[in-house]
Amino acid sequence: IERILRLATWPLSRIGQPQQVGNTEAVAGFLEISYASLLRIRWRGRLNGPVLWQPVLVQSA
Repeated sequence: IERILRLATWPLSRIGQPQQVGNTEAVAGFLEISYASLLRIRWRGRLNGPVLWQPVLVQSA
């Protein structure tokens, strides 16, 4: 997943070393949540706007 996030220009900031969980390595970290990161991800994915019909937060309220 880290590779996918890097390709999307949304790098993960790890908060520890990877841990073995079954047959896979798990990582934990932080992702930047900002308007700037949203614009970078949309640009990289060639998205012109939202991909959901309506904002999730409004829908769940």
